[in-house]
Formats: sequence, structure tokens, C-alpha cells
Amino acid sequence: MHKQVSGERAHILSQRILDIPETLYQRRSLEASLHLFHSPGQKIKFSQAEGASPSALSRFFNVYDWDSDRCWDEMQDIQWRILLDVAHSKRRPRLRLSVDLTTLEKVGTQLPYVSVYNGRHGIHLVALFAEYGALQFSISYRVYQGKHTSTPVTLALDLLEGVRHLDFEFVVGVRSNRRTDHPGRVTVADCPHGGYVNLANWSLETLSLGRVDRGDREFFAVSSELLEGDEIVAEGAHRWGVESFFKEGKHQFGLAQFALRTARGLDRWILMVFLAFTLTMLHRS
Repeated sequence: MHKQVSGERAHILSQRILDIPETLYQRRSLEASLHLFHSPGQKIKFSQAEGASPSALSRFFNVYDWDSDRCWDEMQDIQWRILLDVAHSKRRPRLRLSVDLTTLEKVGTQLPYVSVYNGRHGIHLVALFAEYGALQFSISYRVYQGKHTSTPVTLALDLLEGVRHLDFEFVVGVRSNRRTDHPGRVTVADCPHGGYVNLANWSLETLSLGRVDRGDREFFAVSSELLEGDEIVAEGAHRWGVESFFKEGKHQFGLAQFALRTARGLDRWILMVFLAFTLTMLHRS
């Protein structure tokens, strides 16, 4: 039954997305884009699209004023509805979350959002990835826009706050040098397994901390629900074994190779990546 429902929702999402462009020409370009990004085992190149020329797709991504914001809304609405549906039997459903920072290494002054962060020159993306049971969704992202703008940490916290507003609990991995609000330079690495922590620049409630030593590396995770340390480790173990979505996406969806030169084009390219991943998950779940 669940597989059937998920398949129906994949069809519903596809139709809602395809109904957004106001002209037949733009709908054809969107349909060609969805098919291109949803085709496994090939690099994403406009020249491989069926039903639309490379120049038409370039204009569709970079120039035309179709409502891509509504596409994001439709996709995220379906994602959260499904996550809430499968979690309805739990009194306090708990998501596994990944907040990944990845850099698309780029040079030149014509590309949008190119900056230097941690010594790397390129476009720096912060992405939110949610998992509940067999369901895995790439939800949303933010772009680091350089000095004197919100830091990647602030962008990640912004993404997480949206999850709490939906009444989900979460477990999310954190870096060992993530600072707490204790006086002095106290990080999570200084805090005990199972202890309570308040993170610096974190506007929400107290979190509980889990830590596990994997020999060559120690992993840390925090929970919005005040769990025992071992419970947090059990929840986070699978997340720690999952490769970064965007690092994989660089190869599967051509994120590192895209030649789009506008902020609008970048946003729509990432939208297509997320839609392809979501539709694949709905068919498989």
C-alpha cells in the first residue's frame, strides 16, 4: 500500500510541477529538464536533452520568468506531508538530519556567489537532508555569499529551525569544534557523552550530546529531544554512514560541471537535482 501511495504521489508531484509554466513552450522545456535530470547513469548536459534544444534550456534556466519558487514550495509540501504521514504513529517523531557544506570549485568573476571560504574558491552550498525510516529527501539549501554575510553555520541553523517549527525532533551531526555558549572557548569536544549543551548562536532549546570514537575519528551529534547519549549514537550511526548528498550529486547531476552564469540558473539547476532525487525516492520507497 505504501509503495502504491508513494508512486501516486510521485505522479502528483510531477503533474503539479509541469502545470506551473504558463506557456506550452516553457512546459516542454521543463519536461525535458525533468527527464534529463531523472535519467540515471549519465552526465547532465543540455545537449543530451530530448524535446528541447540546448539554447532553449539555457534560456529556460537563466532567462525566463516561470515560477520556480512555486516548484520549490510544491516539492517541499509533498516531502513534509509524506514525512509527517509515515511518522504519525510516533508521539514525537525524530528525524535524522544532515546539514552538509560543499564547495563547487569555480573561478572567474562572471559566476554567481563565487567566494573564498576555508581557503577554497568557489560556490559554497549548505544543504539540508532529512531521513525518516526508508525515506530520504534533499529538502532545501542556502548559498554562502561571502564576507559580511551570514556564515555557513548561521545558514545551517536557519535550515534546522524550520524543522523544529514542524514539531519534528531531530538528531544531527556536529563538528568537534562547534562552540557552546559556556564562558571561554568551550566546544562540544569538551563536553561529556550524554551531557546537555547549549550551542553558541543557537536560538532554540537545550540539546543533548552523543559522541562515539571510531578509532581514527570521533563523531558528535546533538538531539533536540533530551535523549541518553547512547540513544543519540544509535540514531546518528546511520547518518554517519551516509555519504554527503551533494558530494555524490557533483558526479551524478553534474553540479561541479554546470556552466550556468546566473543566480537564477544556479537555483533552478539545484531545484532539478532535488526534484530528481525526490521523485526517485518516491518511486523506490
